[in-house]
Amino acid sequence: MFNPRTRYVDTDRTGPETDRTALDRSSTERSSDGVVSSAGEDSSCSSTGEDDPSSRTATDARPSRSRRSVLGALGTAAVVGFAGCTEVLGTGVVPADEPLCLWNERFVEEIQHFRGGNFAPTRRGALLNVAMFDAANGVAAAAGDDHFEPYLVDPTDAPADASVLAAAAGAAHETMTELYGGEFDDDLQATLAAAEGGDVDAGEQWGRTVATVLLEHRDDEYATDIYIPCEEPTQPGCFRRDWNPVHARVEPWAMDSRDQFRSDGPPALESEAYADDWWEVYELGNDADDRPQEHVDVAAFWRGAAGSPRPPNMWNVITQKIVVDESLSVLEECRLFALLSLALADAGIAGSEAKYEYGFWRPRTAIHEADRDGNPETHADGTWAPLSVGGSPEYTSTLAAYGGAGCAVLEGVLGSGEYAFEFGSDIRTGTAGEDEGVVRSHDSLGDALEESIDSRIYLGNHFRSAMVDGREQGERIGEWLLENSLRPVE
Repeated sequence: MFNPRTRYVDTDRTGPETDRTALDRSSTERSSDGVVSSAGEDSSCSSTGEDDPSSRTATDARPSRSRRSVLGALGTAAVVGFAGCTEVLGTGVVPADEPLCLWNERFVEEIQHFRGGNFAPTRRGALLNVAMFDAANGVAAAAGDDHFEPYLVDPTDAPADASVLAAAAGAAHETMTELYGGEFDDDLQATLAAAEGGDVDAGEQWGRTVATVLLEHRDDEYATDIYIPCEEPTQPGCFRRDWNPVHARVEPWAMDSRDQFRSDGPPALESEAYADDWWEVYELGNDADDRPQEHVDVAAFWRGAAGSPRPPNMWNVITQKIVVDESLSVLEECRLFALLSLALADAGIAGSEAKYEYGFWRPRTAIHEADRDGNPETHADGTWAPLSVGGSPEYTSTLAAYGGAGCAVLEGVLGSGEYAFEFGSDIRTGTAGEDEGVVRSHDSLGDALEESIDSRIYLGNHFRSAMVDGREQGERIGEWLLENSLRPVE
């Protein structure tokens, strides 16, 4: 049960400067086992360290790690190479050139029509991409080619003479048909027509078998629970609204436990750090007529309302955009999307578990009831209104966890985060007047991550501590995942 005396123990936080802007506390980088080390200046996923979130520009260029090939000479006879994605979201991808992106585009399109929260998008993305990976990887392993550890399905029974691409296509079609119905036959035929280097029929059937096993293994989408965050619902610091903590109660995809990377909790209500967080969102998150249009645009773009790809899948779209510059094989690309999807799924679970544990109130409640928080530096303002209230406990931010995890995986696999890209166009934000045509440009993965974090302050439904801690939580998940899942087989 909610108990501020025992849960809000992090009193060593450093708050922002006197202008009430948040000082970034991400000065450490954790190794893959979660051990804190010195700050990683080479990580473009890490915070920019700027003092004023209201005036941030593109992330400054950082020294990037040299690109490392996942398997070095992975490019054997059973593996077909592709250059990556050229266009996304149904704007003319050619299956012969971009088969993996074709299926991920179809997935994102379906999510844009899905009515629900962020749990289904992460679970379904993992089902699709892990099935494609295990199917393609099984064929490579059976053929004696370079391959990775499987996620679930033992490759012993995989057909050694099958087509890797056909195996991925069979898994994708089986998964998407099971999740969304039979509207993907043309995509399957187009992908199979591009398959080379093995038995197409055997590959397709193996892929279907793999997908069926995985779908049965993760039959957990509609778990429900009753959430009561506080013994006394109106006590200061307590989340007020109903919430179905579906993501907080399911088993992780790769983590050892849901709380493996749990953050320490929000700052104590009476602390200076809390007052600093409070003032930042009070000044930047109010839905006032004179607020900067840039803040409104950023908040709308990353909001993740119905009709959008949802926050986790923005990183799927980003991945489709940046792999165009990478010469990845089918198997390497399958692994990249699978690792990304696993990281997003577990980041959502870990972030939701923290929400369940801490049950912290959202800014609107905190500002309306500031006269009850015991902090002399805050004051109640019943007229303050955010663009969005938020439908789950405030701490930690799953959007930040998604971004931290996705960014860590992409940089870890590709060796750099210094990708300049823009995305948006026909991505729907799901907000009135901003449904289509919005484009955001970024100089790096870290730039996109920082903008997504700022968006929640501008939206008025998160405090900075939840964003910074959520990002760090996601980064730790991504780094741990790279060290412990889908590793190269020596």
